[in-house]
Amino acid sequence: MKKRKFSTPSLKFGFSMGSFKLPKFWTFRIPIGGGIYMGGGKLIVGSLSAVALGFLASLFLLVSSGEQQIQFPMLGASYEAPSMVGHAIVDAEFPAERSQTLQINIPQGERIDLMQFKNISLGKGGLSTAFQITGTSTTDVLTIGTLTIMNSEFPSMDFANGDVYTINATSSVVAAGHTFETTMSSSTNDVVIGSNRGAVNYIAEDMTVDRIIIRQTTTGGDVIIDELILDGVKAWNGNFDADYFEIGSLNLINIRVGDDGDIDSADLVIQSSVNANTVNDGVQEQPVFIR
Repeated sequence: MKKRKFSTPSLKFGFSMGSFKLPKFWTFRIPIGGGIYMGGGKLIVGSLSAVALGFLASLFLLVSSGEQQIQFPMLGASYEAPSMVGHAIVDAEFPAERSQTLQINIPQGERIDLMQFKNISLGKGGLSTAFQITGTSTTDVLTIGTLTIMNSEFPSMDFANGDVYTINATSSVVAAGHTFETTMSSSTNDVVIGSNRGAVNYIAEDMTVDRIIIRQTTTGGDVIIDELILDGVKAWNGNFDADYFEIGSLNLINIRVGDDGDIDSADLVIQSSVNANTVNDGVQEQPVFIR
């Protein structure tokens, strides 16, 4: 490797009373890699320097952009199935506040193997719904093999505009009043989801969220979900609301529902717009008041 020599010049100052001269300091040599000729002189460019400059340029662009990719289940975002990358959203109710909503948008025809929400705390003052499941119409629905809601709490729950083959509400379900106005129908389908090849999973656990929204976003067909599980999902404000669905088996296990402690006003309701083949109603009524 070639060496280059650097020398500090001697400096001389003059004053009216005389003059003095700064001494020459030192001479030193440092190794510098070879270079390439350009124009009228020699430009020294080391290969390592080029790599370093490229790295610094990339780092500068990343830092200056100030953006972080939103990955499921980060909050304040909507996710378009089957993608796990989200887009920031603004809540219409609170446009000046940072959103804490978790929203999954599912186009018609999309297949999902498992959606699971476990140990989730929900609710925010001013929101009417804490957990929403919805298709787009009675002909474009969320088709769910098994929907299980267990170890959970909601001020109120409402199911409307759908079909359920079997409803199992065990004796561990306690509500401050309940009404199952289900229309009994032998024409409902016992939904069984076949192969899950190519299907995705959405799993969120141990979170504090304002609300969760699962909705079909396009028409022309159904959304297919093999299994949807809510386990330990608890809301202090806002109801559970499900619309436009077809479910093989709806299982309610160890849940508490109530917003006023009044068993004479139903807080757990399955509307007459829900058709069912079999209903097992073991709900216990007690003055539950979730605060």
